[in-house]
Amino acid sequence: MEKYFKNLRTRLLDTKAVTFTHSHKDNVWKTVKRDTRPKKKSSFGTVLHRKVPALLTYLTLLLMLVGTGLFVASEIAILPEKNSASVHSLTEEDLYNDILHSASLINNVDDEEKIRSIALSYLANYDNWKISNPEAIYKEQPAILAQGIITEGYFEKMTFSIWIEPATGLPLNFVIRNQQSSVLEEFTLPGEALAQVELQK
Repeated sequence: MEKYFKNLRTRLLDTKAVTFTHSHKDNVWKTVKRDTRPKKKSSFGTVLHRKVPALLTYLTLLLMLVGTGLFVASEIAILPEKNSASVHSLTEEDLYNDILHSASLINNVDDEEKIRSIALSYLANYDNWKISNPEAIYKEQPAILAQGIITEGYFEKMTFSIWIEPATGLPLNFVIRNQQSSVLEEFTLPGEALAQVELQK
């Protein structure tokens, strides 16, 4: 037995005794190819899973930068304010005069007196009210909305809102509210009065 192992050891160490043919080479390649697993291709889902958080972070940062830039630009008056032309072209004094003048367009004495009373009692002091929306809508028609506070009289510390028809200056609706927003007094211009004024244009 010992002699057999000795001969085997001699054969293994003797390079001339070992022959490596093409068939051996082919067998080795087949074994290597069989045991080597192909690399997995990255699936779309895996790539998306890796890339989406980074993309979302970049988009969020971009939106924040753009928003901050626009805010700063509007604060330092680089960008024009929306409706700035209409806001600056119509002052509280102009609106007051328009409403006062519009009373003369009404044929009904009671409505005419009410309009004059609203203008003189609530709009004469420009410090107590302002034009809050020059492009408001009242019952599906264009209107100018003015709002203010009452500083004296029976309705002291109450608020009022008035919707004015832009072309004529007629008050379409006037409302006084208390601190709980309940209506205390209201005047609505009759539709026929506005129609009559429209015909007189």
